[in-house]
Amino acid sequence: LSPFRFSLCNIAAGEPIEFCCAGNEHSGENCTVYDDRHVMYNGEIWSLSALAQKFLNAKRLVQGPRYFKYKGEWLNDIRARTEK
Repeated sequence: LSPFRFSLCNIAAGEPIEFCCAGNEHSGENCTVYDDRHVMYNGEIWSLSALAQKFLNAKRLVQGPRYFKYKGEWLNDIRARTEK
């Protein structure tokens, strides 16, 4: 798969997305799509993977789209549907 891009999922800058991870203190936190590859959270610009890694307190890189939802749907599911 190519690197995740919001445009491939028809998600525009300014749209809110939600971090979701059962049992994680940050689950339910929202951030805003900043550009095609980044989000804004608390005034800082992040890649999805870096923000997910921060929220999960993970030592290794994670696949950011697996941890965020747009309008209740996982980003990786939206991507799989739109890249067909």
